[in-house]
Amino acid sequence: MKNFLFHLTFLGLSMAAVFSCTNPIDTGSGLLDEDLVNVQNVDTFKITSTTVPGDSLLVFSIPTSASSGFLSRYFFGKLDDPIFGLTDAIIQTQFVPVVQSHPGLGIKVDSLVLVLPYNTSSIYSDKAQRYNLEIRELADSFALDKNYFSNQKLPAKSSVIYSKSFVSSFDSIRINDFSSGVKTETKVPPQLRVRFDDMNTFAGELLKIDTSVYRSRVKFLKSIYGLQLNATNTGKGLTAFDLTASRAGLYLYYQTASGLAQEFRYAFGFVAASSITRDRGTSLLGKYLNAEPNQEYVLIQGQEGSAGRFSIPGVKNLKNVIVNKAELVLKVAEVEGDNPSFFTPSPRLLAMYRNEKGNLQVVQDFNIGSQSAEIDQIYNGVYTAGKNNEPGTYTINLTAHVQDMIAGKVPTDILLKAFPLAESAARTTLYRADHPVHGAKLKLYYTQLNQ
Repeated sequence: MKNFLFHLTFLGLSMAAVFSCTNPIDTGSGLLDEDLVNVQNVDTFKITSTTVPGDSLLVFSIPTSASSGFLSRYFFGKLDDPIFGLTDAIIQTQFVPVVQSHPGLGIKVDSLVLVLPYNTSSIYSDKAQRYNLEIRELADSFALDKNYFSNQKLPAKSSVIYSKSFVSSFDSIRINDFSSGVKTETKVPPQLRVRFDDMNTFAGELLKIDTSVYRSRVKFLKSIYGLQLNATNTGKGLTAFDLTASRAGLYLYYQTASGLAQEFRYAFGFVAASSITRDRGTSLLGKYLNAEPNQEYVLIQGQEGSAGRFSIPGVKNLKNVIVNKAELVLKVAEVEGDNPSFFTPSPRLLAMYRNEKGNLQVVQDFNIGSQSAEIDQIYNGVYTAGKNNEPGTYTINLTAHVQDMIAGKVPTDILLKAFPLAESAARTTLYRADHPVHGAKLKLYYTQLNQ
């Protein structure tokens, strides 16, 4: 699988690009009067589709002044999907002392607690899923000067530091906060708190590190490489954590020699990365990716899972036209054996294409919408539930992109992926493009210029 870096590059807008995104009833600026009578529409383009493997995705990038390199959500769990197969999502992360000093040699340790704040809006499928968590120490270090992709998994030590069974929580909790030096009861957003019972092992290892090592985070990372979190049981859900939250990390609770209660925090960083493993087996997606003929559906899975390729070769036959509006309309299918109450469609689909170098690029309409902060109006791509037993739909505005297709600037193939790319656990099942009832349609409104 090809690796690619996905960064949204906001393109400068020419007047022509802005013009191409106006509604049909508003077009006409710059056209001669005799051209206005030539506004036409068509939705009968032949479209073909297939399911293709996804590309491994960037899950950690070297930090810059504009980005920490971290994701906003890290998925965890083993999800058994009846249509898409097994997904195993693990978390691997470094941690460093927030204060570059040793917590103290004469302290009395009370507990060591791993704090993982939930990203509750991203928890996918079965919200009541129980997870059996195992925590191990990494056996190798992250490189601080490289990017990491979703198909990379670091080795971990065989011994388990701690294990815990839990269910995702959506409720705030109250904790004792010692960050100010005084015990304060504080209400915090939903979080998983894993208290390590055996204080003579991992907590002892942290305290045995020399004080000089604590003064250098680079040296600290050479002493302890980090943690790996994995699930040992399979279920119907993936939970999600926010490792960038202000309270995320490891907390050492202790008493000083004078009996004062204190806390010492280790924050996640400098590197954290998801690792995603797929086992599609005999699932429908597995069969499709093994080139099974007569594919009834297009299967799109989040992250590096799978994408839908839609080909519209007839567009290039249009000549001397201005595209007023172009919408790709797709119908969502309910596949036999699926469980749509758990496995909900991706909230948005992202349209991409491969440039002349084979690199994936987002369509211009998405870039324009992102720049103007009007992505729903300019690009859309949002899932809309069906009514009266009709299937749900996605409507994707491709006005600028289709104009580029006609001009030969981009290929006539479009790749559809779950959005956001590296941070979506959702998946979507679409009817194939040439389905006799619920097939894909490109609704094109254009002005035919006089020759």
